Amino acid sequence: MQGNDPHDADSRELPPGPLLHPVGFAFLLVLVTFVAYQMLGGIITYLLFGLETSQNIAGVRVVTVVSQLLFLMLPAVLLLRFQGWKLREALRLNLPKLLPLLVVVVSVVALQFVVQAWVELQQYVMREYLLPEFLLPVLDTFEKLLEELYGQLLAMHTPIEAITVWIVVALTPALCEEVLFRGAVQYSFEKKMRLRWSFLLSGAIFSFFHLNPVTFIPLALLGVYFSVISWRGNSLGYAVAAHATNNTIAVVALYVFKSENLLPADGAGGDPSLATYAVTGSLALLVFAACFAYFWMLTRPESVEAAEAIS
Repeated sequence: MQGNDPHDADSRELPPGPLLHPVGFAFLLVLVTFVAYQMLGGIITYLLFGLETSQNIAGVRVVTVVSQLLFLMLPAVLLLRFQGWKLREALRLNLPKLLPLLVVVVSVVALQFVVQAWVELQQYVMREYLLPEFLLPVLDTFEKLLEELYGQLLAMHTPIEAITVWIVVALTPALCEEVLFRGAVQYSFEKKMRLRWSFLLSGAIFSFFHLNPVTFIPLALLGVYFSVISWRGNSLGYAVAAHATNNTIAVVALYVFKSENLLPADGAGGDPSLATYAVTGSLALLVFAACFAYFWMLTRPESVEAAEAIS
């Protein structure tokens, strides 16, 4: 008779749960990728090219792309499989809709002006009011080192070189970092956290990963925005497009204007004034808010469960 064998019920049980606690899994993944990319990737670059990377910048760019694929995206995919989760669900591998996608692109263009205004105002407040005098040379040295490091990597003299740089700093990071942060890490946090905390924490970790304290807050807010739109639109494509747009603007500005500054100078050879940054940043923030509201409306979820407010 059926039902007498206890193994009949066991065989119809739900599949086993994840091997690791979702939050612990997320932090383990971040640790693994941080060590692999920031440390192992740096060691490989040093062994191949030494300290004089400017002599073989093409090789450094190739290693950078390969490192992102091997040490950011691949561990995320493999460890998700190890955890027993479906990649399509965890990474939200659904095609984004065209109109919301265009709205996201416009919103990120506006955000570039907001971020630029924030960074300039932040620098002014730090230098004039917050940092003691003896720390200013340290900040100057740090900013100079970053400028030299990225100046070599982002140097563009021909259209072909500009396309190469775009692949290195815009396309590849958009794919690899979004699979890691808005895919594996965020999905793990969402399993055990309220949505608002999963967004905030994944954004903060995303910013920390870049090791730049000067841009920590704007990068964290960008990360939170990427998290929200990928969740709301149920597609990683929105975050990938937003990330790629953000980095593409920087590449185009450097290639065309030879500067990351998107605003014209307020005088011959001078930088825009703080008032200019404040005005443009405020107007851009209004544009961003309108775009975000429109995106939210366009991506209204169909199910009641998905329609619940963030709590």
